[in-house]
Amino acid sequence: MSANATMERYIALWNEPDATVRRAAVAALWRPDGLHLTPTRRFRGTEELVARVTEAYDRFVGGQGLRFRSGGELMRNHGALAFDWVMTPEDRKDKVLAAGFDVVLLDSDGRIAADYQFNEPSEALDGPDGQVERYLAVTDAARHYLPGARLVDGDGVHEGPHSIAAALVDGGARLLTGSTSAQHDALRYRWRQDSTDERSGERAEGVDFLLHDGTGQIREHHRFTRTGRYAG
Repeated sequence: MSANATMERYIALWNEPDATVRRAAVAALWRPDGLHLTPTRRFRGTEELVARVTEAYDRFVGGQGLRFRSGGELMRNHGALAFDWVMTPEDRKDKVLAAGFDVVLLDSDGRIAADYQFNEPSEALDGPDGQVERYLAVTDAARHYLPGARLVDGDGVHEGPHSIAAALVDGGARLLTGSTSAQHDALRYRWRQDSTDERSGERAEGVDFLLHDGTGQIREHHRFTRTGRYAG
């Protein structure tokens, strides 16, 4: 299944009125032990996932006549997807009542292993922004990563702290834009490239998604870059 098809089927699932079809869609999208995480809740396995989707459908779609829709560009890299979504009235696509952002990690068969859902806009938090500023500083980057850590970006998979640090240095410094979102073992933040491209006069923007241990050491880092470019 293509990345676009996965995102489209994922969003369609939350609008599906037929309980039997919803269950089949959950079973097809997630692997049997797959996860769905929100800032305050955690769901694992088909039964909990079906209950979660049904709860959202009954409250927002069936109960209030609302609809979940794609909110913009799909970003992807080796085994991971990231995308914005919005919730609007059925007949008013332009009236956004709620918004969010999902990072979906896929297994080798293309099924969802873990789905991290974040609310938008991000709430300002005291600790994580300072922590992320340290992560974005490319100097001495290796010390933030566990020995078996990996960075996944548009260039491929970089394994081990020193390989990761070299890739981050090559990519150039990033600046934090907005607030950091934190939940469970994850951090998510938006960034903008510090310097403009010499030829185009533009700078890249994107999203980083980090999985860490209890001490803040990073075990997995996904860097998503938007395909659009922005004037410096």
